[in-house]
Amino acid sequence: MSAGSSPPGFAPHVLDQAIDWLVKTQSGAAPPQVFAACEQWRAADASHEAAWQALQMTEATLRQASALPGRVALDTLAGSGRLRSRRQALKVLGLGILGAGAGGLVLQQQPWRSVGADYATGVGERHSFNLLDGTRLQLNTDSAADVLFTAQQRLIVLREGEIFIRTGQDPGSASGRRPFWVHTREARLQAIGTAFDVRQESGRTRLMVEEGVVAIHLPDTRPVLVQAGSEYLIDPRSAQLQPAPVFSANGWVSGVLVARQMRLQDLVQELARYRHGWLQCDPAVAELRVSGVFQLQRIDHALEGLSQSLAVRIERRTRFWTRIVAA
Repeated sequence: MSAGSSPPGFAPHVLDQAIDWLVKTQSGAAPPQVFAACEQWRAADASHEAAWQALQMTEATLRQASALPGRVALDTLAGSGRLRSRRQALKVLGLGILGAGAGGLVLQQQPWRSVGADYATGVGERHSFNLLDGTRLQLNTDSAADVLFTAQQRLIVLREGEIFIRTGQDPGSASGRRPFWVHTREARLQAIGTAFDVRQESGRTRLMVEEGVVAIHLPDTRPVLVQAGSEYLIDPRSAQLQPAPVFSANGWVSGVLVARQMRLQDLVQELARYRHGWLQCDPAVAELRVSGVFQLQRIDHALEGLSQSLAVRIERRTRFWTRIVAA
């Protein structure tokens, strides 16, 4: 969502007012007069009530979430004291839906899930960004993330896809080096002077630490400290250390996928992330093992290489329909 747009049916100034009232009434310290004034505003015009109800639906989704990432929106709003802009408020409220369990799944299934994100890539794109604190943020294919820096902390919210982060020294902070957090739908990750990869998968987060230490924070459990070279799969209740990976989780940063005795089915699923259309592997050849280095900018070339090194052939009906079958 751009700074000049608003949801259908709501004028920008009405949405501004609704967001302002929501923040005031959810602050936890609002006097009765604030609630009375809010009721008067809602009753003054039908569009006021409609905007209020739309935001209340978002808040209801947040209340249903059991994991802390589902509270990202309200926590950020409360910590900031006031909203700096309508776009920022809408972005934060949207992040709450992303982190709110079932609500996040609703947004995940929509083609506009990355609309309004601070940083986003399309299918097959990879981009790098330098943030103001010196952090290097890299986005993999079909990914979206928001950057929310305050005087107290640095926060990146991964909406979708995969990011690689090399944290900066934060030289411009007046209060010293601020804590650095990454929020996904399942967990909060605290970086401790590090370089690491985070991927949002269906119902879980994949974390791979290249340098330093990352702390995994889950509700009602002690933080899990992840050392360099380790990979974890995280769901809303647990974090599980993974055995030696069959592919390099951050090879994409260099534009390659490095496979080590990887199932053909798993390899094809990875390659499919970087191209448009339908790419599948026939179950009859799914268990074949593959090792090699595959260029992500040349997926079709990689597929042809598979047909030369394995007993498979590439079946194409259109440029957007490809299947790997037994030769």
